[in-house]
Amino acid sequence: MTKETEKSSKKKLFKQALHLIDNWLDFQTYIKEIPGVAAGIFVEDEIVFKKTYGYADLENKIKLTDQHMFRIASHSKLFTATAIMKLYYEDKLSIDDRVSKYLPWFISDEDPNLQHIRVRHLLTHSSGISRDGKTAHWSSYEFPGIEEIKKQVKEGISFFETSEILKYSNFGYTLLGQIIEVVSRQSYHDYIRKEILEPLEMKNTVTVLNEENIEQHAIGYKIKYPRKEREKIEHVPAKIMHAATGLSSTVEDLIKFYRAHFLGNDLLFPDYIKREMQRIQFKTKEGERGLGFALTNIPDATIIGHGGGYPGFITRSGFMSEDKIIVVILTNAIDGPALTLFLGILKLLKHLDKEKDKFNIDKEKELPDWKEILGFYESDWGTSLFSQIGEKLVLISPGADNPTEVLQLYDHIDGQTFKASKDKAFASPGQEIEFIDGPDGKKVFVDSHKGKNTRFEFDY
Repeated sequence: MTKETEKSSKKKLFKQALHLIDNWLDFQTYIKEIPGVAAGIFVEDEIVFKKTYGYADLENKIKLTDQHMFRIASHSKLFTATAIMKLYYEDKLSIDDRVSKYLPWFISDEDPNLQHIRVRHLLTHSSGISRDGKTAHWSSYEFPGIEEIKKQVKEGISFFETSEILKYSNFGYTLLGQIIEVVSRQSYHDYIRKEILEPLEMKNTVTVLNEENIEQHAIGYKIKYPRKEREKIEHVPAKIMHAATGLSSTVEDLIKFYRAHFLGNDLLFPDYIKREMQRIQFKTKEGERGLGFALTNIPDATIIGHGGGYPGFITRSGFMSEDKIIVVILTNAIDGPALTLFLGILKLLKHLDKEKDKFNIDKEKELPDWKEILGFYESDWGTSLFSQIGEKLVLISPGADNPTEVLQLYDHIDGQTFKASKDKAFASPGQEIEFIDGPDGKKVFVDSHKGKNTRFEFDY
């Protein structure tokens, strides 16, 4: 099999898994009472999946659409890091220069560590400075201005020596935003718009919340407590901290951004800059950092991306470079399980790829059509989801955080009778299940272990 044929086969396999992914996300939104979820998957050269679930506005029952923007919070750091590296590529700055070269006020008699901090240290969260400074903006929702930032620098903001530990810092990325303004001689907003958003045609991404775009935003919500309704959170401007946490975007626009960071294109800058951003710059037991990017390891893959948490929003996105796969998950709740959904999809795709030979995707013969029996079923033991991938009937527990944990394959016997494969010791390998018509005309599936399972329907 040639490399191109293998890629085509992989994409074909993943497309067949979209029924399972779609229904799993739908059930997760329902069972976890998430206000809204926007999800997207890109494979090789196209968006193969883009869908929304739930609501942009719970009170007024306004359904979420792919045009609604989400506060993407710390994803903003990727845009800031990209801007810094663009200026670096154009020889307008060096990431190994001291921060004080560009910000003369970045000095303190109370904090000698500041003189050692270089631009690279801010990019990798290894400067040792405060995470958020001394203002209580995450509780008061009143973010600081530039004079407050300068005041805190003068008072001292270091907790550790530079390069001593990995210490995540929104304050550090706020400083990077100021460096961009000094070097480019324009506002952060104008630079990001002209040099990143417009070239990549990211028409639904903004660097600042204002009256012109606020209506396009989904409403963010507080945590969901048992037997209580969710409360909404009013939109909060990030002010001078926009470079760390202020951007808003959509699934499709974030996919455009990540595509520009694939090797093999010059949409923003050459591959050697991308490799520098994506390689490990700082490593600890808690994680690895590139320049801007967080590097996350799962079995058989490294994910390059970021997460975001903002009042009313939790988001996660990233890509696997070699596979050219991008996954984006956006939620409009402070307890939204964006990371769980993000990792669930990526683990499923990697699992299917590893087991691809079992599905006979590339056989010339026409695949069977089992649409009539696919979907959700329930019994006293819980809910089951059946999907079809190639010549296999696939069963998962849709409430599971990781859909591969209980994934079971069934071989077709005849009619609507199937036999469990040998993969799972506790899934009755070798035993048969059968789909029959129930008294209401809806399908029922019967197994010898849990008896009859009836159709399950839900709404939210």
